[in-house]
Amino acid sequence: MTQLNAIRQAATTLRRSLVWSLFVRRRLPYVVTLRDFERDGVRFEVTNVVEYFRVADHGGETEYLAAMLRDLQDEDVLFDVGANVGLVAIHAAKICRTVAFEPDPSFKHRLETNTALNPDRAFTLQPIAISDSDGTVVLYTDGAAGNSPSLAHQRGEHESVSVSARSLDSLMAEGALPRPTVIKLDIEGAEILALRGAKQLLTGPERPRALFIEVHDTFLPGFGSSADEVYALLQELGYTTTVYRARRADQTHLILHAA
Repeated sequence: MTQLNAIRQAATTLRRSLVWSLFVRRRLPYVVTLRDFERDGVRFEVTNVVEYFRVADHGGETEYLAAMLRDLQDEDVLFDVGANVGLVAIHAAKICRTVAFEPDPSFKHRLETNTALNPDRAFTLQPIAISDSDGTVVLYTDGAAGNSPSLAHQRGEHESVSVSARSLDSLMAEGALPRPTVIKLDIEGAEILALRGAKQLLTGPERPRALFIEVHDTFLPGFGSSADEVYALLQELGYTTTVYRARRADQTHLILHAA
């Protein structure tokens, strides 16, 4: 990020923080119309300060979100794994066919609410976790007002819920979903599990053309892995063309195309 862009982003964040302090806290729930990426705007309901950050400040990932949306094409099928409140999925649904994966019941509810606010955006919602195998797993969560949920208990979450987990290879073998041309992974360290469970998909003749992936250095050890292992696996799978790369705190944002 250039110094000028950093200054602009800081000013935007400050301005939105002031808006939150003056208006939002008194008017919950608050519907935000986000016009940062398209003229007509996308509507999101805000119920807490964390959600306001996720929506109005794009979770601190403005440039990455813009880069993902630029990369999508009309003919794409996007798998949004870790859809959260729908910031990517709802924007992407205007561009291409989209399947959103969100296993956390509280985030799934927020995603459904935001979908209803944008009736022109149709996409498929799958309430399952993407992992390296099929079964039932424990998802650790503090709900929609807390951190994003995780399959590893390493941030002191106070609650947990049992959810269904599937591998992408298993889902493709089942044949109920379209084959993705783009996969977005933002699953708090479980990206290593998702990649391990998608080796057939990612190396087959109809493999996705692109991966949008957040590599979480801090959370990967909780899955017995590391950022180095993720990068090595991506290299092995043939996703070697870097279209976008940026560092944010303890994570790396990547857009990779298949070689």
